[in-house]
Amino acid sequence: MKRLEGILWILLASVFFAAMGAMTKQAVPNCGTAAIILSRSLVVAVIAFGILRATKTSMQPGNLRLIFLRSLGGLMAMSCFFWSLGQLQLGAATTLLYTSPLFTVLLAGLVLGEKTHKGTIPLTMVAFAGIGLIIQPETKGSMLGLAAALGAGIFAAMARMAVRSLRHSDPPARIVFYFSLIAAGGSLPFALGLIPGLDTAPTPAAVSDNLHWLLGIGVSGAIGQLTMTQAYRVEQANIVSPFSYATVLLSYVLGLWFWDERLTWASGTGMALVVLSGALLSRSADAKTPPTKEQEPQQQEEPPTPALGS
Repeated sequence: MKRLEGILWILLASVFFAAMGAMTKQAVPNCGTAAIILSRSLVVAVIAFGILRATKTSMQPGNLRLIFLRSLGGLMAMSCFFWSLGQLQLGAATTLLYTSPLFTVLLAGLVLGEKTHKGTIPLTMVAFAGIGLIIQPETKGSMLGLAAALGAGIFAAMARMAVRSLRHSDPPARIVFYFSLIAAGGSLPFALGLIPGLDTAPTPAAVSDNLHWLLGIGVSGAIGQLTMTQAYRVEQANIVSPFSYATVLLSYVLGLWFWDERLTWASGTGMALVVLSGALLSRSADAKTPPTKEQEPQQQEEPPTPALGS
């Protein structure tokens, strides 16, 4: 029963994450990436602050340097992913974001000196083959958009490595709160047009016309994060992590439904290979992550999702 509950929670989180991606794709042409990040971060910051107050958790960061690095990686991942949604099919962009476990395994071995487990190399090769099939000239969307989506997966992996270390010092709500503040501060100058970016700053009229999308993005992202956290509270990470890839399938369905986004045989096969290898890599890594005395159930490692900044 406990296992089923955890799977149901992570599947519910996948629904909200896919909805967040779809709403972002709808809003980004009119509002721009920075305005979406700003509005989403403010909504999430308020919710995270409420959780900290309700649980009487200290606001003092346990490891400010790692929180900043996690926030910077998350902000870059979110910026790349949201911008790519204006360039690519929803399913393809989401799949490339979910290459995060692949890069987490590679970077953990190179940066943290973690031992590479049996089966990692073959799965990594399968994942790269899938990426190669997705990044084809026939794929609908720009090559720059494909690079941005893949970059989102790399930056998300960097953020995830920081989270793995932060589990010793900071609870998730505090990490998310400070990440949201940093993301809001980093996106504000671009959203106001004070600093030029790849997107043009939205006009007040555009923000007003898309306010329901902006609020929906923030709320769906926050609910997705909370339900994902609940899944990791009630069941082990190696059990629920593979089911988080339901977001990719749901994103494809939403893209087909609302924008008639159809996959080529190459990109469809590539997506399947990335999802399969990513799910197996994620399950293997989570199963072998040793618990610590400081690590409580609610402080488990976050999976690589476009939740509160990946």
